Amino acid sequence: MLNKDWFTEKINSFLREDESNRMTGVDGAFFWEPDILIGFCSGNDPIFQEYKKLVGPFHLTPEEAFTKYCEINNIENDTTENLTVVAFVLPMNKLTKKENLEYSQEWPSERWAHTRLYGEAANQKIWNHILSELKKEFGINGVAPMAEKKLFKIYPKHKDAWQGVFASTWSHRHMCFASGLGSFGLSDGFINEKGKAMRCGSFVINYELPSDADKRAKSRREYCIECGDCVKRCPAGAITMKDGHDKQKCYNKVISTVSYIRDHYKIPIYGCGLCQVGVSCTDGIPKRN
Repeated sequence: MLNKDWFTEKINSFLREDESNRMTGVDGAFFWEPDILIGFCSGNDPIFQEYKKLVGPFHLTPEEAFTKYCEINNIENDTTENLTVVAFVLPMNKLTKKENLEYSQEWPSERWAHTRLYGEAANQKIWNHILSELKKEFGINGVAPMAEKKLFKIYPKHKDAWQGVFASTWSHRHMCFASGLGSFGLSDGFINEKGKAMRCGSFVINYELPSDADKRAKSRREYCIECGDCVKRCPAGAITMKDGHDKQKCYNKVISTVSYIRDHYKIPIYGCGLCQVGVSCTDGIPKRN
């Protein structure tokens, strides 16, 4: 039977068993703990039209993504009425969070950098693995828009994007929001039961599953208590209580870490994550006083 238990067991088993989820370049520990969150949202939910206003007109709806995927791959598809967005949260290894908190107030730790590069590769492998399993067991077609070069694009600058910079045609965090898994915070991180220090993923399947829209946060920042911890943690001054997250300042800092990570850890990646550790939402949804 295809339900949340099926997805949860499939992804958790992958995280336990697949070598891609092992930090082989450090100590062999998990990148992501096999204790995920999973949520569903109808592919025809009105929120996806709202995202065209909030993210940018280029942001794909699930229907657009699936239809284009079928056209590109010559897949016959009579209807898009049954589409479901499947979104999930991957909790970060506790040792990685601890190391990134204690290592530096300026640079990411080794475990964090490895997680950003190789842990994200494991995340992407999950999308393809689950879509393959769905096809094999149930004959269900699906697409992970971020994995498709003809569907996914990042706009460094776009006049219609929020803040005018760094937006894409598909956002995992926005899919998680739509699927009732959490809300955004002051830093634009995604606050959820497993904590803001995480990675998330999403894909679209041509099969109707019960939506979690009723669990959706009532506002964009519902779970943010505006404690200001992330403001203090940011080494670039890219987060303020008044204006929230400045994408351009954040990018400038993150891209500056490439040479540091290359020189110290010998891997080709950028990273920071200092606003995700040592804050009230690192490990879960913070309680209001």
